[in-house]
This record gives sequence, structure tokens and C-alpha cells, in this order.
Amino acid sequence: MSFRVSDGGMQTGQVIGSTDSKGGAPRKNSLDPNDLLATVYSFLGMDLDHSYPDRSGRPMPVLPYGRPIAGLT
Repeated sequence: MSFRVSDGGMQTGQVIGSTDSKGGAPRKNSLDPNDLLATVYSFLGMDLDHSYPDRSGRPMPVLPYGRPIAGLT
């Protein structure tokens, strides 16, 4: 998955991680879409450790997993 982010105080203009020559498998710094969402949410000021109640009142996390990408923060 490729994604472009810009502005908002992020350290942009860099490549995070690498893949094999065909782009099929990560070589290092394997990331998940939830990591990207965690990065965007943290820049928006959301508390990633907070949970919100669903319609039944059960706590639901902001994301099921994922941490902000260190190279962008």
C-alpha cells in the first residue's frame, strides 16, 4: 500500500521502509494501514489509547492496533 501525506507538521518527503525488488514483500520496517491511521489520528490530536462506547455500551478502541509511524512524527 502506498500513501502520500503532506503538511500538518509531518516530516514528509521520505520513504519509510523497503520492499523486495518486485514490491511484493517488505524487507524492513513492515507497516500496516492501522499504523498510518494511528499517525494521522495522532496528528489530529486523538488519544489512541482512549475507547468509545459502541451502541451496546461496550468499549471500542479508536483502532484495533497500530502505532504512529516514528519517521513521520
